[in-house]
Amino acid sequence: MSCATSTVKYSLFFSNTIWLIIGILVIVFGALSFGAVEEGYAIGILVVGVVIILTSLFGYYGAVREAPRMLWMYVSLLLTLLVGILIFIILHPKDIFKNYAIQEVKDHWKLEETHPGSMDTIQTSYQCCGLDGAADYLNSEVWNHTVPNSCCKNNSCVNPLNLNREGCLRNVELSFGDESSIVRYMEWGLFGFNIVMLVLGAILAIHYTNSQRRFNY
Repeated sequence: MSCATSTVKYSLFFSNTIWLIIGILVIVFGALSFGAVEEGYAIGILVVGVVIILTSLFGYYGAVREAPRMLWMYVSLLLTLLVGILIFIILHPKDIFKNYAIQEVKDHWKLEETHPGSMDTIQTSYQCCGLDGAADYLNSEVWNHTVPNSCCKNNSCVNPLNLNREGCLRNVELSFGDESSIVRYMEWGLFGFNIVMLVLGAILAIHYTNSQRRFNY
């Protein structure tokens, strides 16, 4: 095995290890996304994670066994994944997590009047009160001009200074303020890394294919 081939082979091993870790992280992210985004979107993330892991296993096996067919299968999977990532980058809606979270706040606020406590988890998590602010409770006779304990720090409203006066709609929107930029960086990072692996896999596949042909002659 030449020095150049060894370099490509071990570079592919290293890249596949990173790719495998990325696949595992994508699956974890997809699992945590249930309840944070639409179910179909979360399932899609899980599928991408599984495909990434399977692709990395093809790469490992093809490189270790020096099997051209397996490596060409690996290259084909990477190419398919590359096209899928590009389509996703172009077509996927922006701020999907933020928009879903905002809609969840609105839906829970509607339930709050008939099912008191529906906003508790949101108000505790985002340290907020009401839809647009604490005044949503304080100015309403429905809640007797009082706020629930979830509107206050440590769930205690004995001290008026503990009251979180900011609205949940604003706090949730601020929490997801950088989502668009972060998602873009992740998408293009995956796309670029996929290209690197595609090139390495293709070089190794071509080398072993030519070696096999020479051996057959």
